[in-house]
Amino acid sequence: MDIFTAVRTVYSKYATFSGRASRAEYWYFFLFTIIAGAALSAIDATLASAFSIANFLPNLAVAVRRLHDTNRSGKLIVALIIIEVVLFLLIVVSFVAGLSGAIGGNSDVATGGGIGVLVGVVLFVVLAIYWIYLMAKRGDAGPNRYGDPS
Repeated sequence: MDIFTAVRTVYSKYATFSGRASRAEYWYFFLFTIIAGAALSAIDATLASAFSIANFLPNLAVAVRRLHDTNRSGKLIVALIIIEVVLFLLIVVSFVAGLSGAIGGNSDVATGGGIGVLVGVVLFVVLAIYWIYLMAKRGDAGPNRYGDPS
């Protein structure tokens, strides 16, 4: 599968969460969205934002189908996204608390905020590495509970 076939396949299955997606399909589409998003950002931030919003559903759908290719439930993606949002909020709240503690002269609050940011960032990176592992893992060679290989 080449990049054009992958992009065409993902867009033809815009919101299809059933079935399977090969590694090539997922990663070529990922590459396309990075390149197109960067190009649109160079032209206009509004265009890049619209592109990102329009591609949220196909990105989610191809990731779910990618998990299906490794015989995993797509619900794992939802769990990972929820955990990432919670970690992001932890990082933001810890940063604000640490900053306000530093400005207010409360070193305990500043230290606690710094530790919260550090823990949040480390966990966020670990989760990102796990996500990459899941998307890069070889799919099942034969049929699995989600269908035949694509």
